[in-house]
Order: sequence, then C-alpha cells, then structure tokens
Amino acid sequence: MMAVGAGVAGRPTWAEIDLRALHSNLAWVRRHAGERRVLAVVKADAYGHGAVAVSRALVAAGCEALAVTSVEEARPLRGAGLDVPLLLLQGLHAPEEADEALRLDLVPAVGRLDALDSLEAAAERAGRCFALQLKVDTGMARLGLALDQVTPALERLTKSDRLELVGLMSHLADADDLASGTPSAQRARFSAVLAQVRAAGFAPAWIHLDNSAGLAHGPTSETTAVRVGLLLYGADPTLEGGFGLDPVMNLYTRVLHAKNVPKGTRVGYGGCFEASEPTRILTLPIGYADGLPRAAGGRFSVGVRGRRVPLVGRVSMDLAAVDVGPACDVEVGEEILVFGRRKELVIPVEELASAVGTIPYEILVGVGPRVPRIYVGSYGVD
Repeated sequence: MMAVGAGVAGRPTWAEIDLRALHSNLAWVRRHAGERRVLAVVKADAYGHGAVAVSRALVAAGCEALAVTSVEEARPLRGAGLDVPLLLLQGLHAPEEADEALRLDLVPAVGRLDALDSLEAAAERAGRCFALQLKVDTGMARLGLALDQVTPALERLTKSDRLELVGLMSHLADADDLASGTPSAQRARFSAVLAQVRAAGFAPAWIHLDNSAGLAHGPTSETTAVRVGLLLYGADPTLEGGFGLDPVMNLYTRVLHAKNVPKGTRVGYGGCFEASEPTRILTLPIGYADGLPRAAGGRFSVGVRGRRVPLVGRVSMDLAAVDVGPACDVEVGEEILVFGRRKELVIPVEELASAVGTIPYEILVGVGPRVPRIYVGSYGVD
C-alpha cells in the first residue's frame, strides 16, 4: 500500500485507488478491443486517480501507449521513467513547446496546418524527425483538421524529411448515443480520410477513433488502436451498465461528529432538511471542495456498516450530514463509503453523477487535491 497526499492520519477523508481493479479493467478493454493496441488516456491526473501511479501500473500490465493533453501533463510521466509512446491530445499549446516536446519524445496530435511549421522547425534544429499524428474533425467541431485540409496536410508531410506521420485520429461526438446516427456518419468520414492517407503513400501504425463509449458499443473495423479512459477507471460511459467493470477509486471518509436530535431539528445551511422524527445525525469531514457535489444532499445515499443512509441538508465546502435514523448507534470514527466498493457494498460513481445531473468524469476529476490517494495492489500484474 502506498499513500500520496496528506495521509489518512490527518483529515480523515481519502481515496483508495485499487490497482488490481485497474488491471482487471485493462483486461476487459483488451478482450473487447481484439487485436487493437490500447492507448490509455491519463489526462487530468488520470481522471483524478494519480497519473504517475496509474501510468506505471498500466505500462507494467502491458499497455502500449499513454495520452495526455499537454506537455505540462507529460513532464512528470517522462520524469518517472515511463518511455512508452506519449500522445499529446491537444497538440502544442504554443510553438515554443516544440523543442521540449521533441526532447521528451512526445507525439503531438496535429489539428492545424500551421502547427506543422513549429514541429518541422524544431526537428531541423535538433537534426532529427518529429513523430506526429493527424487529428481530423469528423463531426465534433472542436479540434482537428477540416476535411478539406487533409490533402494539403498530406502534401506538406510528403515534402518533409523531418516530419513522420505515425497516426491518424478523430473523436466521436455521440458514441454513447447510437440512435443519433452521428457515430456511423463520423466513422464513414474517418474511413474516407484513412483512404486518402493510404492513397498518399502513408501507412500510420496508430489509427484510432473509438473512445470508451465507442469501444463499449463495438470498435471501428479499420482501426488499429482504441483510446480509452473512463472504462479503465471502472465507470460506464454509456450509463447502461452491465459491463462488469471494477471501480478503481473508492472514496471514503470517517464520522467526525454524531448527535441525537429531536423532531423538527433543521440541518445545514438554510435548514433545508428538517427531521420528521427524533433521529441521529452524523457529520462527515467531506464537502464540495473534496468532490462531493453541493447538490448531493437529499439526493444521494452513502454507505455505513454495509447499508445505505441518506445525505441530508446542503453539502458545504468541508462538511456533509447523514441521517442514520433513531435506532442506529454509529459513532465518531466509523468508516463511510461515499462511492466505490467496500466488501459487498457497491455504490457506483455513476449513481452519484446521475443524482446531481452530471457525468462520472466530472465526479472523478472533482475529487480534490487535499484528498490523499492511497494505492493498493502492485504496479505489476497480481
């Protein structure tokens, strides 16, 4: 077991990161990806799980490549000795980053024609080639080359002896909504672009379109890799369930205060909860600064002694309240499961997300930096 952060000896709220569950989910991804390689997305500190520790565990388990958003996110991974291909999903944020990106052997996703200038100039200065992937906008309307820019980009790459095209990628806008028809339309456009790339004489090794939701519904036939994040962390991007994934993050806290209150007692800011009978209220040292949304009060239940009990009142910045009923004798110091798994009790992070009208991605990355991460399991495959 390894702790990163303030440590549970201090403020008693912590996130247990189960590397065994991570390995299990990677195995699930491999089974569904077939012969495709796995490009693990570890941006945003591995969705709040800790990028260095998670990346080490994934690479030790055979993951072929990693993806982050920026040079800034890539630095600690290279500093930790991780030498697998490392994709910059947003490319370079400024031309000045090109030299460092090349020195760190990063692979930028190129979604603008002018970005090729910065890469080529850096490669010339270093006297070496710069590996890159082309990112094409097939329907997200966010990042990526427009379809009519693909030919000019390929012409530029053909003329350069410093730029090496190693991948082609795009991003699905509605992979979790097959009924919209958007995923199939995007896949058709991506297939057409891939044909252009091959006709121009290129054979990129990394061809990827499917994110976690895309893989969950079946990978695109012509791809050579899948680019997954949420599935690895044990959450369902489609909210359909039934995938049999294991939660990697288990968020815990301990009872800070416990009191019996009479009927009519109002709890929390605004007194929006009023006890309908004499009951026992637990105060928990976790709030929206730690990743428990303010709106969760009255909408979500946490776990104690293997059963669910409701949050009541408004969640504040540092504290939350739970109503355990008049007959419960839960005391200060007892463990509370906010989401994740403890023994037989499972509280999916998707349930919390649904309760407050958001998505599991936002809940996971919202678990704040003052919450220490406690790693269980080894970096290798157990």
